[in-house]
Amino acid sequence: MQQDIRPLLAVDIIEQLHKQFALLSGGRGRDGAPIITFPEYSGFNELPDEDFVNVVTYLTSIPSLDAASIGFIIIIDRRRDKWSSVKASLARIAGAFPGNLQLVLVLRPSRFFQRAIADIGIRLHREDFKMKIVMLNSLSDLHGYVDKGQLTCELGGSLQYCHSQWLHHRTVSQSLHRVRVTVSQSLHRESESQ
Repeated sequence: MQQDIRPLLAVDIIEQLHKQFALLSGGRGRDGAPIITFPEYSGFNELPDEDFVNVVTYLTSIPSLDAASIGFIIIIDRRRDKWSSVKASLARIAGAFPGNLQLVLVLRPSRFFQRAIADIGIRLHREDFKMKIVMLNSLSDLHGYVDKGQLTCELGGSLQYCHSQWLHHRTVSQSLHRVRVTVSQSLHRESESQ
């Protein structure tokens, strides 16, 4: 018996999406590339691989194929973190990101010692990650790559984004879609039987 393959839906991974370790706020790069943000998240290193893969796979499935084909811009905010967290984030993204990566922008740790370690670490490990990585010192550096209007207020931008509202809209629209598909299939089967 053939099993139906269906795409991952928000309701399937609602608990993982609630953690907010990765966000698709609707911002775009100058060329239209969708932006996925990895905000400060203290438990990022302890996230199960399945949670990471599910959320990132889901987020990369949302933009249109045209937008996704341009490549995603990743913004990793680790200003209050350590180099080890930056390195773990980059390694996880390099190893399991399911989409076309255009650019990875990293807001490096702001503490002097951690910033120095990050500078050395990125020079030593850049080739390991096999992606275009730009280390940024500040939000104003980030604004040189992405317009403020495409960034949320946490990143010094003006893009309005509420994660709980986004989740609500995604789950409601997907539930309505499921109902529509079910009704359509039922009507199709009914018309075939007549």
